[in-house]
Amino acid sequence: MDSVDMDVSKMPKKRQNDSQAAQDHCSVSEYQDTAYNLQDFPPQKPRQEKGFLRRMMTNGKPFSFSQTTNSITVYGLDKITPSEMAQIAATKQQEVYWDEQSLNGEGLTGWSQVYAIVVSITNGCLFMALPFLYAIFLLGLFIDKGGVVDAWSAVYADIFLEITLYATLPCLLIYIHYKLLHAGYMFLAPFLRPSRIFELNRTTGMVTLFKKNKPVFTHPFIEFDCVLMSSPTQQGFLNYSLTLIHRYQDYSVGVPISGSMGANHKVIEYLRFWNMVQRYMDISQPLPDILVLEPARQRDPTTIAYDKEHNRNPRYWRDMTDDEFKQKMDEIEKAQKNSPATGKPIDIFKGPDSTISKKHKSNKKK
Repeated sequence: MDSVDMDVSKMPKKRQNDSQAAQDHCSVSEYQDTAYNLQDFPPQKPRQEKGFLRRMMTNGKPFSFSQTTNSITVYGLDKITPSEMAQIAATKQQEVYWDEQSLNGEGLTGWSQVYAIVVSITNGCLFMALPFLYAIFLLGLFIDKGGVVDAWSAVYADIFLEITLYATLPCLLIYIHYKLLHAGYMFLAPFLRPSRIFELNRTTGMVTLFKKNKPVFTHPFIEFDCVLMSSPTQQGFLNYSLTLIHRYQDYSVGVPISGSMGANHKVIEYLRFWNMVQRYMDISQPLPDILVLEPARQRDPTTIAYDKEHNRNPRYWRDMTDDEFKQKMDEIEKAQKNSPATGKPIDIFKGPDSTISKKHKSNKKK
């Protein structure tokens, strides 16, 4: 990522992970004819007249297709650290939500939401309520007038047993189960697997929306308009959602692609995310240079060629400590404040060689 002064030569090149690097090379993706290529795509048909439903769905700030830059948003990307990536590799979990083939969006099922509530209550009991309860129990045991031994024999033994058996033990079991799931042992609760929401596939160039893990629709990436939707909160702030709306079909739903970011950032950060998504889908460009996609770089043909030409350290991000990673994210955020979020807009209705910037230049001359 040369735009943010990322000096690869200064990073240590550890070779103790050569086996993992070799594994990364074992399966290289193949692009299909339908893959999105910014350098070669057919001019799109004009937009259809907007009906009431489409006007409601596209009532937001449109983001155009554009030439892409190295600009990224750090929000959402900083949630996964190098140590967590190492844990994912060690436990052989599926590599996060992005890889060389697809960008996936997932959500909680009904059971998952119930489980999350139970875990939250369990944590509160285990680390707050129960310690307080045991403290009161021990205090009462020692200040009882009959002495510790008599008090234990008369009343406190039954109280201790009931607290431990019916509160502490169940909470410990739930907490251990949660920790095991978090470590990747999903077979302990297959009903908690997240449900698929969408897939952006780099190798096919297709966008798919899911409902109850079944496809609702699938269309080429270039047939979608990107719109930044906003809605006010009770406190008067705005929540944002980046949504792909199909240009030629009046679907009642769009594809919500910015869930990993959150809903409370500056507009320019969602534009940077859109820049990353376009770069990810464009097979004429290497994958965005970010931690979560680093293991996938050695399985994507365009990225392999780019990294070889630029002598990129294949473990640039993963060999950082968590503190170094956080510092680098802060540096990137500061370095990008005065740089554009995307490149020149592309008029997809005229073809890959057209840019809206030509129109802007002519307006300036006037």
